[in-house]
This record gives sequence, structure tokens and C-alpha cells, in this order.
Amino acid sequence: MSTAGLSQKQLLILLGAIPALGGLLVGYNTAVVAGALEFIAKDFSLKTVGQELVVTSILVGALIGAFLSGPLTDKLGQRLVIQLAGLICLVGAIGCALSPNETTLIIFRGLLGIACGVATMVAPLYVAETAPAKWRGAFVSAVQLAITAGIFLSYCTDYLLSPAGNWKAMMGIGAIPGAGLIAGMLLLPESPRWLAVNGKLDEARIVLEKLGNKEAEDEIVSISENKGETAAWSELFSEKVRPAAITASGLFLVQNLSGIDGVLYYAPAIFKLVGFEGTSAQILATAGLGAVNVIATIVATGFIDKAGRRPLLLGGLCVMVVSLAILSATLMFAGSAPWVSAVAATSLALFVAAFAVSLGPIPYVIMSEIFPQRVRSMGMSLAAASAWGCNMVVTVSFLSMMEMMGQANLFWLYCAICLAGLVFSYLRVPETNNCSLEDIEKNLMEGVPSRYLGKK
Repeated sequence: MSTAGLSQKQLLILLGAIPALGGLLVGYNTAVVAGALEFIAKDFSLKTVGQELVVTSILVGALIGAFLSGPLTDKLGQRLVIQLAGLICLVGAIGCALSPNETTLIIFRGLLGIACGVATMVAPLYVAETAPAKWRGAFVSAVQLAITAGIFLSYCTDYLLSPAGNWKAMMGIGAIPGAGLIAGMLLLPESPRWLAVNGKLDEARIVLEKLGNKEAEDEIVSISENKGETAAWSELFSEKVRPAAITASGLFLVQNLSGIDGVLYYAPAIFKLVGFEGTSAQILATAGLGAVNVIATIVATGFIDKAGRRPLLLGGLCVMVVSLAILSATLMFAGSAPWVSAVAATSLALFVAAFAVSLGPIPYVIMSEIFPQRVRSMGMSLAAASAWGCNMVVTVSFLSMMEMMGQANLFWLYCAICLAGLVFSYLRVPETNNCSLEDIEKNLMEGVPSRYLGKK
């Protein structure tokens, strides 16, 4: 096996780092357009709708990739599908960099989106099914941390290349994490749960023992008992599984309708509205938001297996509601006084930081934990598709809605959505900290209310 020459410590380090490249792939390639868009629009003479299509095309592809990833993973295995996402990313990013016109760019951005959709679902799934329970939250959160790191790196790249207006290089650099995934996954084993479900019990046992699982035999028996014929999509809406599907999909709906995608993809335009002058200054301020996003996500990764999922989620949502209310009130005075720029920038930073410790990582962790083994890949496909679908709606409409409603009213809307998300999370999101996936599934099958799925 690929792990033959690796110690347990080395294997755990690689398990935390390599699948996270899928997050880096997603973060960089979705956000790099923030700084590139002005130059693309100039080269291709794009109006508002054209700009929205360039930004949104990657999200359409991601929606398709999220739906395809479940069946592909069940058939081919998680390791191979992650490598496939890396290959698609490699082709898509290079195609974007070489695009001679708007249509070609949109097509390759769509292809790149398929890689993003697959990576969003399969990387957390692989880590959740492979990592030991005590590390699972941190390892799955590392994928989200990598997304924020990719966003930050894309902003830095945009800033460095903006004086030359070299959007093609901005896009082309997105191929690097794809290449890393292709090579890096060769060093890691297949998910032991996928191996066990597909009858490869000896290989699954070796992987679990290599990871330091002292009860590998018991876990193999538990996994084997829960396997069955390939589940149908309709099973996600059965009486016992429906609570998990509603919780996971609902979290991603709130995550993406919160306005975070509009902020991250169109941040330079927002900073321009509140008084930041010059493209470089706007992109530099955007990079500052990216840095806040990364730092806050690092904090969340360190605490998610100590503080638990619910405290971080509910606390972060409270701060998001308050910061959006302050931002919305401030935007009503945009351009009227020097203090507006400072207050707006501070509110945006607070909003991004709160998101990064709550709605950023928690949905990925929760969706990887609460679905039963039998429908886990399809359930995560549904949740990831919900995320990309909402992302697409927000992104394709952001500029148009801001022109129609005004920036203040638009952010008041996002504030109301976050408040609704706070109520939903309080009522529906379980605490799954330090519980095995099999324990969570047992409780679910016994009809334990979704809020208490993780309790033994």
C-alpha cells in the first residue's frame, strides 16, 4: 500500500495536509476573479451582466460537480475522485489563462467549477471517514482553512499582478493546487470505511491500525454491519435520514445566503463604494479581509474539537448579525463623511472573522458527520450542491441587486438571513464533538432528535 513506508505521525500529518489542497483549489479559483474582473471586463468590453456571467460560471460547474461527486465516489473511491478533481482543475485553470475571448473563459471557468464542486464534497468526506474521531473536527476544518488560505493567496496574487493588469497569470496560477492533489494523494490510502463497505476488509483493517485505531476490528465489524445495497436518492428523505439532510442543507443555505460570497467576490467594488480610491488600494483592502479570514479560521480549527461545534456556530452567528447591522447602517451614509470608510471596513472585517469561526468551517464538519454510512456520499453531495446553488444565486445577482436595492438595503437583507440562520442552528444543529461516526449513526437510526444526535 502507499502508506507502507510511513509512520503513524507522518500519515496523520499528510492526512491533514494533502486533502486540504482541495480547499486551496476551491478558495483560490473562486476568489481570484475579485481582482481579475476589472481587467477582464476591460479586455473583453463586458457590461454588468457579462461580468456576473464570468464570475458565476465557475459556480454553475461547481453545482454540477457536487451532484456528480456522490455517485462517482461510491463507484471509484474517494482517493481516485480527489485526484480526478485535481486533473480537472489543472486543465481548467490553464484553459482560463489561455482564453482568447469571453465565451472560452466562461467555458473553462465552468470546467474549473466542476473540480471545485467535487473537491468541496469529497475532501471533507475522505478526511472524516479516515481521521481518528479525536482529530476529525480539526482535520475537516483544515479543508475550510485551506479554502480561506486560497482566497487570501488569490487576493495577494491579484494585488501583485494588478499593476500590469495580468489577469491571465492570476488565473493560471490556480492550476498549482490541482497538480498537488494529483501527486499528493498517491501517498495516502483509500478511506477505510469505503474499503470495508466494498468488501476489502483486510485493507481497511491495515489502514485503521496504521492510523492508531486500537479497536480496528470492532470498527470494521460495525462498518460491515451498516453496509448494504447502494442507496437511492429518495432514501435521503426517509423519516430517519431527513433530519440530517435538512440540517446539513439548511446550514449551507444559511452559509451562502449570508452574503459572504458577495463580500469575498466583489470586495473591491464594495470598498470603492465606501470611499477607497484606486484599484490597488481596493485590492489591498480586500487582501486584508482575506488575512482576517485565514487567521480566524486558524483559531476555529484549534478550538473546534475543544469548544464543540454548537458554541462556535451560535456565537459566530450572533456576531455576524451585529456586524451586518452596523455595516448596513453605515452604508446609508456612504460618501458623506470620512469615518464611513473606517467603520464599514471594520464591520466587514468583523463579519468575515465571525463567519470564519462559525458558518465557514462548521457546516463542512457537520455534514461529514451526521449522515449514515449508507447514504453519506449522496447526503454530502446534496449539501454541497445546496451550497454551490446558493453561492451561484448570490453571486449572479449581487451587482444587479446592489444597483436595484442600494448597498445598505442589500446588507440589511443579509442581516435578516443570518438572524434566521441563528434560530435554525439553535433548533436543528447537533453537537457531534468527539463522537464516532457509528455512534452518531446509531442515535440517528434510533430516532434521537437532530439537536442531540452526537450525545451518547
